[in-house]
Amino acid sequence: MREEALAYAYRIFDHRRWERVPTSERGAVFNELVADPEFGGPLHPYMTDGEIRVWLKDSVAKEYPRALEGIGGTAKFTARRYPGPSAIIHAALGVEWTVVSGTIEQKPMRCEARGPNGDSVTVFWGPLRGLRDLHWAASRARVLGTARVAIAITRPSMRPLPAGEWSDVEALCNLIGVNSYSVMYAPRTVNS
Repeated sequence: MREEALAYAYRIFDHRRWERVPTSERGAVFNELVADPEFGGPLHPYMTDGEIRVWLKDSVAKEYPRALEGIGGTAKFTARRYPGPSAIIHAALGVEWTVVSGTIEQKPMRCEARGPNGDSVTVFWGPLRGLRDLHWAASRARVLGTARVAIAITRPSMRPLPAGEWSDVEALCNLIGVNSYSVMYAPRTVNS
């Protein structure tokens, strides 16, 4: 039953392009799903509406971005995928840079990239709403001795981030000595 509920929720998230749904509108989607007989109905014998909503918000929805990255046990429930770390690295650093095998990690998403001259950089990426976590992780990397660190703020379309918000990102990154990039990174439908 859990897998059926996850699959149904992710079909809804895929259809709505969840990564573009503003935080302020997500609660209404959770409420709709809880009330939906196809989603909430099978769960109601085991959970209250409140428990279903908490599970949906704190588990299902939180795992969805990682599922779009192709990471974790819930990845099989989405029909969409981000293009992957190489797309981030190429857009931020250039096509001559490559992802170092075995360095892709999550919470937040990150990897090490190697340049044509053997230079390396640790790149953290995610949407603007995750800047706090990205900044903290990049700060920790710098404190722990990582020489070169970058933060790539992802956006779902070609539209640039608002100038004021981008200025804040740059100022925060400069404060800890890391490079900042704005990268278009949108999930695509994949063949099943």
